[in-house]
Amino acid sequence: MAKIVIVEDDDATRAGYRELLNLAGHEVIATSTYQEGRHAVQVESPDLVIADLRLGGFNGLQLLLLSPKPIPTIIVTGFPDQVLEAEARRAGADYVVKPISPSALVALVNEKLKTVRPTTH
Repeated sequence: MAKIVIVEDDDATRAGYRELLNLAGHEVIATSTYQEGRHAVQVESPDLVIADLRLGGFNGLQLLLLSPKPIPTIIVTGFPDQVLEAEARRAGADYVVKPISPSALVALVNEKLKTVRPTTH
């Protein structure tokens, strides 16, 4: 079972991601702010992070860039931006523009998790 941290400020989207990934067999820690997400990334040592690009005054990409160790990351946004997409990809993150279908999200999560060896919890 992989441990996934979700950082999404929209309640309905966060709940949907949590439910979808729980049903897919993952342990999910869902947070609503950049600060909560950063804390969860540091404390939980997740196998994967899914972060909204816009988190109040912060950028979800900062979670990846400030992490002490590389973590596979998926950046999700409702705002296409070629510059930020290029920055995300340079940092090793996938960049997905909403809406993303549930099956496409699960497939992307599974693909990203292939790059890590799941930890035993």
